[in-house]
Amino acid sequence: MKRLKKNTRVLVCWYDIVADLHTETDIEPILAHSVGWVDSHTKKYLRLFTTKYIGDIKTADKIVIPCGCIESIEEI
Repeated sequence: MKRLKKNTRVLVCWYDIVADLHTETDIEPILAHSVGWVDSHTKKYLRLFTTKYIGDIKTADKIVIPCGCIESIEEI
């Protein structure tokens, strides 16, 4: 997977963990889509800003996705 530059806007298709306690149901990971701007991309994970606030505010909404869970990444 090629390294993505900081602030690139992307659509990430990835498999999320599913947990269900005390069940006999066969569970499987579920495909998820996340849109955001690349904060950092390493061999281990992709960190996205899902919301960036404008101005002097340093607060941001972020998600970190392990690279092994990523199905595809599309620059948008």
